[in-house]
Amino acid sequence: MLPLVGVSPEYIYQAERYQKSTYAQGIRTALEKREVIRSILDEHRSTPLADDWMPVSVFCTSCWKDSTKVTAWDGEWAITYRCNSCGHEETLDLRTTGAAKLPWRVDWPMRWSYEDVDFEPAGKEHHSAGGSFDTAHRIVQEVYGSDPPVTFKYDFISIKGMGGKISSSKGNVVSLEDVLEVYQPEVVRYLFAGTRPNAEFAISFDLDVLKIYEDYDKTERIYFGIEEVGEKRREKEARIYELSQVDSVPASPPPQVSFRHLCNLLQINIGNVDTIVGLYGDLDEEQKRRLRVRAACAWAWITKHSPEDFRFRVRTPDDPAVEVDDVQRAALVLLRERVGRLEELDEKGLADELYRVAEEAKLEPKELFRISYRVLIASDKGPRLASFIFTLGKERVLALLSAY
Repeated sequence: MLPLVGVSPEYIYQAERYQKSTYAQGIRTALEKREVIRSILDEHRSTPLADDWMPVSVFCTSCWKDSTKVTAWDGEWAITYRCNSCGHEETLDLRTTGAAKLPWRVDWPMRWSYEDVDFEPAGKEHHSAGGSFDTAHRIVQEVYGSDPPVTFKYDFISIKGMGGKISSSKGNVVSLEDVLEVYQPEVVRYLFAGTRPNAEFAISFDLDVLKIYEDYDKTERIYFGIEEVGEKRREKEARIYELSQVDSVPASPPPQVSFRHLCNLLQINIGNVDTIVGLYGDLDEEQKRRLRVRAACAWAWITKHSPEDFRFRVRTPDDPAVEVDDVQRAALVLLRERVGRLEELDEKGLADELYRVAEEAKLEPKELFRISYRVLIASDKGPRLASFIFTLGKERVLALLSAY
C-alpha cells in the first residue's frame, strides 16, 4: 500500500539478518566492550546490571525459548549458554548461528552503525531523558565508532473516537489500507505534511472527515491562486500542497468536487461511482482518476463510518405516500409549483422561495423542511434542502411531490 502514497521503501528484515549471522561482528564488538555498555546503561538504571551481565541473548536451539543464560565467551566467536527451561547447554559460533541476538538498547545503535543510518526520527518516549535514544547515541559513538543519526521527536497519532494513541499492544490500530479506504492518497499525505511532527494529531473516521477534505481543497485553491491569503500563509499552504502530492503537482487546478457533495450524489445514485464520474464529462483521464478515487472514498465512508443520521435513501414514486395533514399538503403543493419552474431559479433563489412557501402555507419553515425531507428521503432532516433539490433534479423531485 505504501507506493499508493508515494513511498517505495527497501525493507530490511532484522530477524532475517540475525538468522543469517549478518550481525556477528556487531555482537562480538558488544561483547568486547560490554563494560562500556554496562556503564552507559547503568547511568540510567535504578538497579545496576549484574557483574556477569552479557550484552547478548540466546534462543535455546532445543526448546526455542529465550530463558537462557550466557555462561561463557571465549573472547572471539564462541559463546556458551545454558537453558533455564529445558537444561540444554551448548556452545555456538556467532558467525554461523541464528540463535543469538543483542538486547534492544544495544541492537539499535549496532544497526545504526552497520546500516550507516544518517536519519531516524523517533517517538517522544524514546527521546525522553535517559531513554533509548540517549543511550543509543552514546553506544554508537563509544562502542561502534560511528556518528549517531540526525533525528527529531514526533508525537503520537490517535484514532478519533477510540481514545489514546495507536498501539498494537492495545489493539487500537488502523492500517494504511484502512485509511486509504476513506482518504485519497493526497489527503493522507496532507494529514502529515500539514501537521508539525512534534504535535499529536488524530486520524478521524467521523464527521471530521468532511472538514479534512474541505481543508485540503482550500489548500489546493490557495496554491493555484484561486483563493487569496496573505503571502506568509500562501507560502506555507503551497509547500504543504506540494508535499501532499504523490507524484508531480498538477499543471493546472484540478476540478474540485467537494467530498460532502459527493456523499449526496452517491447516495442519490446508490453508490454508482461510474454515474458520478459521468456527470463531469469534460475531464481528462487523470482528473477522472482522481474523481473516481475520491468518490470511492466517499462511498466507503458513507457505508462504513458516517453517522446514521447522515445517511439517506431517496424515496421512489412506488413507495407509500407519507401521511400529511391539510396544511402540510398545501405547502407541498406550493413547493411542487416552485420546483416546476426550477430552471428559472438558482440555489439562493430556491432557498428564498422555500421560506415564501412556508409563509404562504402558514407553516413554520422548520416544519416545511421536515415534511419535505420525509417525502424525499424518509427522514426528518437531510442535506441543505435547496441544494439537495437541485442535485436530485426537477423530474425526480416532481415525481415524488406528485402524490400530494
